[in-house]
Amino acid sequence: MKRTILTLVTLVVLALPVTAFADTLTFQAPATAPNDGNGGPNQFNLDHHQAYTWRIDNVNLSGQTITSAKLTFTNISNWDTNPNVLFIHLLDSAKNAGVASFLDAPANESPVTSIHDDFAGTYYTANPLVNAGTLNTFLASPSFTTTPVTYVYTFTSAQLTILSAYFANQNNIAFGLDPDCHFWNNGITFSMTTTPNGVPEPATLALLGTGIGGFFLKRRRKQAEV
Repeated sequence: MKRTILTLVTLVVLALPVTAFADTLTFQAPATAPNDGNGGPNQFNLDHHQAYTWRIDNVNLSGQTITSAKLTFTNISNWDTNPNVLFIHLLDSAKNAGVASFLDAPANESPVTSIHDDFAGTYYTANPLVNAGTLNTFLASPSFTTTPVTYVYTFTSAQLTILSAYFANQNNIAFGLDPDCHFWNNGITFSMTTTPNGVPEPATLALLGTGIGGFFLKRRRKQAEV
C-alpha cells in the first residue's frame, strides 16, 4: 500500500508542469511595403485609401483548446498629427488568401478626411473583400501618434471562444483592417497558445497530489501509534 501511494504521489508531481503540453502558434503577416516611409522591413501597408483583409489558412485545431491569443502591431505610428483610427475586426474567413485590399477613398485625396469602418454596418455589406454572411467580430479601434509604439491586442475569454468557432468552420480565419489615416509599422503578428483537450488544470493536479500526500502521512501516524 505504501509503495502504491508513493507511486501515485510521484505521478501527480510529474504531471504538475501542465504548461509543457501547451503549444504556441505564430503567424507573421506578409511584408507588403517594406521600408516605405518610416516603416521597417516587415511593414504591412496600412494606407488610409485602402481597407484590407489578412487570411490565415490551414490551421487544424482538432482536439485543441485555445487558451490565449493576441494580435501585435510592431512600432506602429501615424504619418501625421491628423485624427486617426485603425479599425480591427476578426472574420471567420475572407474571399482571398493572404492579403487583399480595395480602394475605399479617392487616390488623390490627402489627407483622407472621412473616418468610417468598412467592416461595420452598411459598409460591411458592400465590402468586396468578404462574402455575404461572413461572420464578423469587432476587436478594437485604437488611434496612434507620430511616435512609434508596439500595440498588442489581447483576446478576451469570450473572443477566444469565437476564435475557436471560426477556425472550426473552415480551418481559417481573417482579420479585417481599415486604417483611417496612414500608419507606418514594422509588421503584424498573430499568435495563440493551445493545449490538448482534457488536460487537467495545474490547480486540480496540485490538489490531488496534496490529498494523496496527506492521506499517506495520516496513515503513517496511525501505524506509529499502534
